[in-house]
Amino acid sequence: QSTIMRQLLFCAILVLAVVGEQSATVSDGRVVTRDFLEHHPLLKSMAGRSHFPVEPNRQIPSSLYNQTVYNQRIDHFNPLDTRTYKQRVTIVDEFYEPGNPVFIFLDGEAPMDFFGFQEVSSIYWAQQFGALYISLEHRYYGESLPFDRFSAANMTYLTSQQALADAAQFIQDFSATMEAPGPWVVFGCSYSGGLSAWFRLKYPQLVVASVAPSGPVYANINFTSYYGQFEESCELSGFYDCIDAVEQGVAQITEMLQSSSGIQQLEQTFNTCGSIDPDNHWFFELTLMGQVGGADQMDNPPDWPLNQTCAIMTNSTDYVQNWANTFPLGDCVSTNETEFLEFMQVEIPNSNRAWFWQKCVEFGYFKPSYPGTSIFFDDVYVEPMVDWCEQIFGIEGMVPDTEWTNTYYGGYDLHASNVMFTNGLLDPWHNLSIYEDQGEVQAVTYLAGHCATMDAPNPTDPPSLTEAREEVLEFLSDVLDMPPKKGSF
Repeated sequence: QSTIMRQLLFCAILVLAVVGEQSATVSDGRVVTRDFLEHHPLLKSMAGRSHFPVEPNRQIPSSLYNQTVYNQRIDHFNPLDTRTYKQRVTIVDEFYEPGNPVFIFLDGEAPMDFFGFQEVSSIYWAQQFGALYISLEHRYYGESLPFDRFSAANMTYLTSQQALADAAQFIQDFSATMEAPGPWVVFGCSYSGGLSAWFRLKYPQLVVASVAPSGPVYANINFTSYYGQFEESCELSGFYDCIDAVEQGVAQITEMLQSSSGIQQLEQTFNTCGSIDPDNHWFFELTLMGQVGGADQMDNPPDWPLNQTCAIMTNSTDYVQNWANTFPLGDCVSTNETEFLEFMQVEIPNSNRAWFWQKCVEFGYFKPSYPGTSIFFDDVYVEPMVDWCEQIFGIEGMVPDTEWTNTYYGGYDLHASNVMFTNGLLDPWHNLSIYEDQGEVQAVTYLAGHCATMDAPNPTDPPSLTEAREEVLEFLSDVLDMPPKKGSF
């Protein structure tokens, strides 16, 4: 690296160190830090980070990575605003031959380091095509921080449009430094899978194709099919007794919530960190739904969390205790909405606050449950979840503008070409993605969960997952007009 690049990297690390030292005191006297806010179980659950591998197997040697930073614009849509921030970039040049393709993975709503287990396939594909591989950290996550405080005013520049413009600016500038740049292909996973598809839509002159695993392209405030998917996932997996166990558990918990003695018993059984509010127990129910009802999202090998969750739920006829046993042993279970909101209001940079900003501005993605929409509780309404936006960020009347998001990108009607979606039929998010071919947008499905085509192959992979990875490889070969090399990573 040049002296200037080393200086930029030092500055980025210095900024991170300063941010990491920030702390705030909440109402009960506790001092919270960035690390606390980043990893708090309740915040992670409400932000949809449950059931991810605790120690994912990257299967990617760290020696392959060359990490640096790029001087990125804060606002791409105001030519008079020349402010910049340091955006973290990872480069793998182990396989690259000049003139060959460049694969760029757009990181999503977490620090760059989180996505390693979901980049195994894309780096393997880079090896097979002799491609340069680049991973670009999303603004406002990890070390790519435009500001050291996440006030509402400072978060104005956290949008998917700005993130796409980040990638476009980087690709243009990086290509200009290359001796013989080949065609670029953009990758992602989950939210960034949507970004990948949208990048091909909005910047088709910069990339020849997009691979968009589990990319939700339809913004939806009232995402009832998230928990509605659980029953279908159990049926597809043959876990019919798990459906019955959940239904009986819901009925028993609902009855217990009607009396003070029942609530006290629930507090003991679930080892809650505080009391359950008898007049506001929906948040307790939401916490329980996230623990069991979200198990199908990441139902991928080798962990298969839906299998594990259903095994616990059907372990005995005490379905309430079974439900409690799905939570990790040791620490108490946080089920307090007031505590959740107070932590979310802290302006220390963290992924959970950043992702809620994006939910509250563009996407919604709130997960309620009404009568007939799922086998879970029927009184978990979307309205109080939408109210969180105003309560967390202090902006009166703040509501996600999902109508504009779907107008801007097209929603399910994606008018793009050379885009390949892969979706797991056990993953609730496939309901907001594209899982059937439409025009020049291709899609393939498999019997597992979220972004599984990007994970390392496993002996327990279902045949449909193996076939989906092979279809992506064939897609890349077609759009690049070159055969892949033989061999494995």
